[in-house]
Amino acid sequence: MVVPAVRDELKRGLDTGHDYLDTAVDALSDELPVRPLSSDRDSQHIRERLNLGEAESLLAAIEHDGTLATDDLAAREVADQRDVPVTGSIGLLVLGIEHDHIDRETADEWLETWREQRGYYAPVESVTEILGSEE
Repeated sequence: MVVPAVRDELKRGLDTGHDYLDTAVDALSDELPVRPLSSDRDSQHIRERLNLGEAESLLAAIEHDGTLATDDLAAREVADQRDVPVTGSIGLLVLGIEHDHIDRETADEWLETWREQRGYYAPVESVTEILGSEE
């Protein structure tokens, strides 16, 4: 699921010319339901420490007993303090492969593009390295 703040961030990115976000925005509501938070439990402290997208995402993970998907270090630290499972971009690529949404080559190409064009740091050279050899 996606929270409204993340949906809005994606739409703003698309509106400012980041055309690669088109697929993500199209998936909203169809494949990725957008759900507002129903509870303000513990939100003040979290909202003070994180930006809006990470704060809402973490609160939603807490509310729905889910996993937070973020590469933001501060969000990971707050999630860890609350025993909320976390995955990042690499984890999402692995999940995409495991659920047959993308293949290994595409995942590695995307990772390389993130590195070259966005300066993304990854603790591994390739997603294939994490998965090991194909059986």
